[in-house]
Amino acid sequence: MRLHLLIAAAVVFVSQISSAQSDEIIQANVQKALEAYSIKTISASVNGGVVTLTGLVALCSRKILADQLTSGVPGVKSIWDRVEVAGPNVPDNELRDQISNLIKDRIRKLSGFGFGSISVETKNGVVTLSGSAAQQLAYPAKTAVADTPGVKNLIDHIKIISAWQEQRAIGFHVGGESSH
Repeated sequence: MRLHLLIAAAVVFVSQISSAQSDEIIQANVQKALEAYSIKTISASVNGGVVTLTGLVALCSRKILADQLTSGVPGVKSIWDRVEVAGPNVPDNELRDQISNLIKDRIRKLSGFGFGSISVETKNGVVTLSGSAAQQLAYPAKTAVADTPGVKNLIDHIKIISAWQEQRAIGFHVGGESSH
């Protein structure tokens, strides 16, 4: 009985040491990834594979990039993002109008490749994008929004749809007959 308890205690002790070493490796790898993209104002700490990011960045796009880089590091179980976005505080209605105009401009520039419908909500600098859009519209729109001064965080609820799905949703005409 004593031998079983000693073995169990040893297994727990070794797994705790291994976890601590893994956390150190994960932390080093996260910092390397951040430094590779010149994100020097964010630091990472790791506990049990959970990475906590802290720091201050000028644009929301840097915060999003840090999350993406961190999620790609082996061993990361989850991310607790405590990064703050500095910069101007833009009133919600101004920010919403600015972003809506930005999205309309993207649709116009894509001339038919950027189909979809994206709605914008803002609250205290947090921008929520929702609706559905082609990848050709959704990705550049999200990137431009994240690079907009005053955006503190970006919540993406855009459903990506293909050209085929768009045609099916709006219907199309073949030989005078309408189809859905």
